[in-house]
Amino acid sequence: MFNININEDEAREMLQKAIDERVEELASERYWLTYKQLAEYLNLSKPTIDDLLIKNGLPYYKVGSTYRFKKSDVDNFMDSITSQMDLMNNDLKNLKLN
Repeated sequence: MFNININEDEAREMLQKAIDERVEELASERYWLTYKQLAEYLNLSKPTIDDLLIKNGLPYYKVGSTYRFKKSDVDNFMDSITSQMDLMNNDLKNLKLN
């Protein structure tokens, strides 16, 4: 058997560090994405995003002359698209979205 002695202050410090790291991780997640960030996030080009996603219902928000995409909307939209795919029908460009 192991006999482990843990200092209570040291344990609190370790726990606080873990909490702080997770809070920092959550705070750094993006809520809104620009076109460029969306392209990087999905690993798709802007024309592909326009032709395959926006034209087929991907929600977006216009802020002045720029577009913003809510990350949760993007995730939900992509989940709904990929749920229609299978091994034989797995190409976004051939998927019938409407």
